[in-house]
Amino acid sequence: MTTLNTIQVAVIDDHEALLEQMCRTLKAEGINCVLTAPSVPSFFEKYVMLQPQLDVILLDLDLGGVVDISHIQQLKQMTSAPKIVIVTGYNDASLLAEAIRMGADGYFVKRPSPQPTLPEVIRLTHKGGAYLEPGIASQVLQQLRSQTSIVSIDLASIARQLGLTFSKREIEVLHGLLEELTYQEIGDSNHISINTVRHYVKSLYQKLGVNSREELTLKLQGF
Repeated sequence: MTTLNTIQVAVIDDHEALLEQMCRTLKAEGINCVLTAPSVPSFFEKYVMLQPQLDVILLDLDLGGVVDISHIQQLKQMTSAPKIVIVTGYNDASLLAEAIRMGADGYFVKRPSPQPTLPEVIRLTHKGGAYLEPGIASQVLQQLRSQTSIVSIDLASIARQLGLTFSKREIEVLHGLLEELTYQEIGDSNHISINTVRHYVKSLYQKLGVNSREELTLKLQGF
């Protein structure tokens, strides 16, 4: 049964059997699969006709045998601003890095018995989090570091875009995390205890919807 709190999902995947299985799995977890399509053009045709409420779009990048990363940009231009989660068989760091730059909110690799599960990733993304495959997140981080100065990230601008407020102390701790300082080094440089640093880190992770320093850095790099 659909309720006001049910997450509304669209799935874009040209593998019909897998698409149907995915929707059954989501339905069993209380997530409403309101629109399915084998391609991005087909998705937009159905979306214009049905005008469904959408919270999250699950996008397979390999549609028709062609990997087209530009689909992410097309979907990000939607005025309803649904979250975009890539659901793919490609466990590829370069592809993940490009997906983040294009605006993807999550990257989930299809495989047997994944942990976390796809419904868990959808719920995390819907709450403002950003799930990235742990096995390739560190590789992506290295790629992004080679192209962008982490210390140049404008935290005040990012906070405005996310509708968040960072205190002066939170910004100091964030800079320490981005500069790869240890908790002890962050504490020493800001004259606070390591337990206080841990408190701020936990609070920042919750506020930004991430679970690790790598996820935090990758999320902030996307702005």
